[in-house]
Amino acid sequence: MEVLEIDGSYGEGGGQIVRTALFLSTLLGIPVRIYNIRRKREKPGLKIQHLNIVKLLKRFAKAKVEGDELGSTELFYKPKKLRSGTYEVNFDTAGSITLFFQTILPLTLFTPGETVIRVIGGTDVPKSPTIDWLRFVFLLYIYKVPEFIRLEVIRRGFYPAGGGVVQLTVRTNLEEQPKDLEAIREYLKGKVNFFRITRGEIKKIHIFSVAHEELRERNVAERQAKGALKALEEIGYPPAETYRQYANANSIGTSITVWLEDTEGNILGADNLGKKGKLAEIVGAEAVQKLHEDWSSGATVDRHLADHLIPLMALVGGEIKVPRFTGHLKTNIWVCERFFGKTFEVDEKRKIVRTALLRI
Repeated sequence: MEVLEIDGSYGEGGGQIVRTALFLSTLLGIPVRIYNIRRKREKPGLKIQHLNIVKLLKRFAKAKVEGDELGSTELFYKPKKLRSGTYEVNFDTAGSITLFFQTILPLTLFTPGETVIRVIGGTDVPKSPTIDWLRFVFLLYIYKVPEFIRLEVIRRGFYPAGGGVVQLTVRTNLEEQPKDLEAIREYLKGKVNFFRITRGEIKKIHIFSVAHEELRERNVAERQAKGALKALEEIGYPPAETYRQYANANSIGTSITVWLEDTEGNILGADNLGKKGKLAEIVGAEAVQKLHEDWSSGATVDRHLADHLIPLMALVGGEIKVPRFTGHLKTNIWVCERFFGKTFEVDEKRKIVRTALLRI
């Protein structure tokens, strides 16, 4: 089979190219060579977080790999069929578990039988969504695909030590991995709906505030939530259902995730991390401000969700209204079109991304 060549320096030239290319390559069985990986970055080449994805795929997809070394600017990847089983990956850093799952989690939806993946790393770390965003926003868009899916946070992992533990369990009724694009679309038929550019009224708002156990006496989790609640009230949003949690972790840290559901079934979320010297109330208020920015733009997805849905839309079709057109988003669309050809229609004025595929 011909190898698909992908220029890793295209657009914003970040790790998103690697993550999306590995997902589509594995699912479609198309070998890829990614070159110029992260060439525009201060430290070009593969980082530990990308190598952890490849490390698992060598077992999970029995992939043949060349160039899987730290700092490598070229990667050859040839997958075989996905194999169910129990896997463990230890980052040995505070690398983002959520960005790891951006590639791996969707693949488990197409794996026959039961797959259990236990990951040790960062659950709530800079430059990535929180694990609570992944659980309470993204998962709600795909939970109907498998027979069973559970994402369990066993231990929190804050920056810089990491050490968080998350376990994903997915069970499908598939006897074999879908053999081609037609089979993939048939399998997903009626289980996903990414045709959402219509907005409804806000139905529910949720807050999940987390802080290290050592911050309990200072009521940090409560204060983060209080800051978020006050910000919601000032903007004029409905009262939120609030959850507070204190957790043991290798590093002291905090996070807050806020999300809303509307009457049309749209779910948008936002998050924020605490840091030393920053008032907990401000951390909560800033998370709400991010959510408000995305919602007030008229979007039907938040800034994180847009990136996560684009590869799935390339497979099954869809139409979403995004908060903004970032370089990240445009790059992700470009990667998908390397596999599928011209697939997306982009209306930057109306902030709409749609595919040419019919609704399935």
